[in-house]
Amino acid sequence: MEASAVSGTLGCALLGLAALLTALRVERISRPRVRLAVALAGILVLLAPLGDLSAAGYVRGITGDLSASTLFLAGAACLARLGGRVLIGIRERRALLWLLAGAAAFLYPFALGFTAFDPYALGYGSPALATALLLVALAAWWAGLDAVALVVAVAVVAFLGGAYESRNLWDYLIDPLGCGYALVRLLSRRESPRPAPAA
Repeated sequence: MEASAVSGTLGCALLGLAALLTALRVERISRPRVRLAVALAGILVLLAPLGDLSAAGYVRGITGDLSASTLFLAGAACLARLGGRVLIGIRERRALLWLLAGAAAFLYPFALGFTAFDPYALGYGSPALATALLLVALAAWWAGLDAVALVVAVAVVAFLGGAYESRNLWDYLIDPLGCGYALVRLLSRRESPRPAPAA
């Protein structure tokens, strides 16, 4: 199996594990070892061969390789469910979700061919996109949004290292699944700003 297939399958296994731990609400289990055992069993089920592929492999066949932002959110969810550790605060999570939603609004409508401008083509080594990402990462770091800066840095490093089959930087930054999740969360009451208490 090629390295890109392995990394893509492991990414889908992480997403599957996050979904499983969330559905089972393992954070309610008082014993950490039992939570860890559930997670290990989940990983084994997701990576066990089912015919030609594993369950995670079938998920990858549907979703494709997952972006750094989706993997970061899935990893954060796993840590929160298993150990009660909050990897990303509300402010940082909201900034990352808004960044995903904004990138989706910029990329996907234009990529459908409604205009002559195709931002997806910028992902094939455009200096403009690289400069914009550098500015986004620096601004995020300056504003204390370390999660956003980390996601951008990991996406660029994974792209330069050829972690996936795709040679387009956009595929390492965002994907439809993560962007859809961001839109749902932003439109839900959980992510909407809390009204200020009455004086």
